[in-house]
Amino acid sequence: MPRTRPLALATLAAGALAAAGVAAASQRAQTTQQAAATFAAGTVSHSRTKSCTGSDGAYQETVATYTGTASSSDARLNGSLEIRARSVLNATSGLGWVEGSFRVRGGEGGARGTLHAAVADGKAVGSLVGEAGRPEARLVASLASAFSPSAGFSSGQLGTGSASLAGVLFQRGACSTAKRTKTTAVSHLELRPDAVVPPSSVRGKASGSFTLDLTRDASGTITGATAVFYVNYRFDGSVTITGLALHQGARGSNGSTVLDAGTGTIADPDGSGNVTKVVTGVSGSLAQALLSDPRGYYVELTTSNGALRAQLDGFSRR
Repeated sequence: MPRTRPLALATLAAGALAAAGVAAASQRAQTTQQAAATFAAGTVSHSRTKSCTGSDGAYQETVATYTGTASSSDARLNGSLEIRARSVLNATSGLGWVEGSFRVRGGEGGARGTLHAAVADGKAVGSLVGEAGRPEARLVASLASAFSPSAGFSSGQLGTGSASLAGVLFQRGACSTAKRTKTTAVSHLELRPDAVVPPSSVRGKASGSFTLDLTRDASGTITGATAVFYVNYRFDGSVTITGLALHQGARGSNGSTVLDAGTGTIADPDGSGNVTKVVTGVSGSLAQALLSDPRGYYVELTTSNGALRAQLDGFSRR
């Protein structure tokens, strides 16, 4: 039989013990410590909002990025903060929820995770779950903050302080969206002397546009507008422009002025050029009437020698 070699066995045993010691020394001891920070993220970017109306009021769904600062005695929770969140709020009751990602670019690798919070009376209350530091430590913390989709997070507390409890039950269902309409309406103009009532003898013509930049409320109702008159004219010889205005009146009839461009008197020795005038404060009722019945209105350019006229013939939207 072969003989056992005591020295070789001893060497192997010592090596195994040394390896076990190195493995034990490389393992980090298990610990638990408090995670606490205050934060604010009030700089809002990349914000997109959709609105609709449910059976219990108006809803606002917002996706946005909120940036700011987190402050903590723990380096991992102390640094610049970015929250990318989606929120759904009932504007009538003030109830809703917010969820998204939470990233602190702090020391030792910082911290990151996902947040889930209920929203009530302008307060978000929930939790943050994620990781912090290198090597990673599990992060689980309460979260409370003032919150609005347009202003972001303020007076935030992570794992500290106290907050009123909040809870919501959200059931997705039918939520009607107001029909989106373009906010700019344009009517193209071809002004001619024979469209004037009675026809004008002035030798000239003009083209251009009449534009309405519309303002609407949340329900889509037109509340006002800004009007833009643009006319490019050409006359045979010098001309003195005396006015440019929108009138109410059907084709073949004259009507009263409803909107004056305010050109004043413009003397043009070569008889060709253009006029652009912007009129603010157009009433919502006039803007709506123009869109409802454009053919009941016309634009007239008056000069010292006669006039040019164009009947509105509908609006294109953009």
